[in-house]
Amino acid sequence: MANAVYSNARAKALERTLLGRERLYRMAESSSAEDALKILSEVNFGDGLSIGDVSEFETLIKVEEKNLFEFVKETCPDKNFIKFLLVKNDFHNAEALIKAKYLKISSEKMLVENGIFDKDFLKEKIMVDEYKDFPKELADALLTCDEAFVSEKATGAFIGNTIKKAYYSYLYDLSKKNKDLKVIFSFKADCINVSTALRSRDFNAVKDSFIQGGTLTLSDMRFLAEESFESIKEKFKFGKLGEYILLAAESIEKGAPLSDFERKADSFALEYLQKYKYSSENIYPFMLFVYYKLAELQNVRIVLIGLLNGLPQTEIKGRLRVNYVG
Repeated sequence: MANAVYSNARAKALERTLLGRERLYRMAESSSAEDALKILSEVNFGDGLSIGDVSEFETLIKVEEKNLFEFVKETCPDKNFIKFLLVKNDFHNAEALIKAKYLKISSEKMLVENGIFDKDFLKEKIMVDEYKDFPKELADALLTCDEAFVSEKATGAFIGNTIKKAYYSYLYDLSKKNKDLKVIFSFKADCINVSTALRSRDFNAVKDSFIQGGTLTLSDMRFLAEESFESIKEKFKFGKLGEYILLAAESIEKGAPLSDFERKADSFALEYLQKYKYSSENIYPFMLFVYYKLAELQNVRIVLIGLLNGLPQTEIKGRLRVNYVG
């Protein structure tokens, strides 16, 4: 693969800048969020940007996310991986802009970092109904939203669900072109479908939001939505998703949040790629670094929110996703 050697080498070099488990644990054990913030400075997190208050830590995360995305765009030789990773922000920004277009509100605070498209370009095209430069799934979704607003049938839930389904449809199509993305997306689709079925316990709701590309069928979804928790745990206990479904079912049965399920599900991509940690094939080292960095950003957020809310150290550590170990 062209430039794979260069991109892998760059990624391996950047691994030294990751926080790693030791620093994250030190952050979680800090006496205050302010002390945890000082640890971030050891790796120049946020490019050394100074924030007035620790509660503004998202500003630092946004700097790191922007740097990561720019690195991916400049260095990654696999265009499908670039799209798979970044297009989420395009769909998010498109949803914000289509709402702003009809509701006559400012979209600035709703927009996130650029994905494949520049935010200003998205805004320019969406405001004048020109969607031909967008992926077909996004263009079709925006047209559907236009029709809903014009016919006065648009609701926040309808717009959100329309864009969401288009996003996952795009990822599904994209993942077919790469065996590793296919594995990662298939698992993601399954987990979202499981979560929807067990949360709603309503098969009609599941059918309406069902994401294609996973291993679970609509028949499986009906079972998850309608059968007893004991039957669910028995049916799926030996399958590849058994451990995940068990965690989710037990939490719902207890009336508890799906924290353990979500933490384990969020770590799947990294755990999958770690199997290729020492492989020089394709762009495995590059992909592994990117997912380590994404997990790091999520972990920083978990630690600082936990400290700001006075959570015990053990609980904060228990919420952390898989992270880099040097």
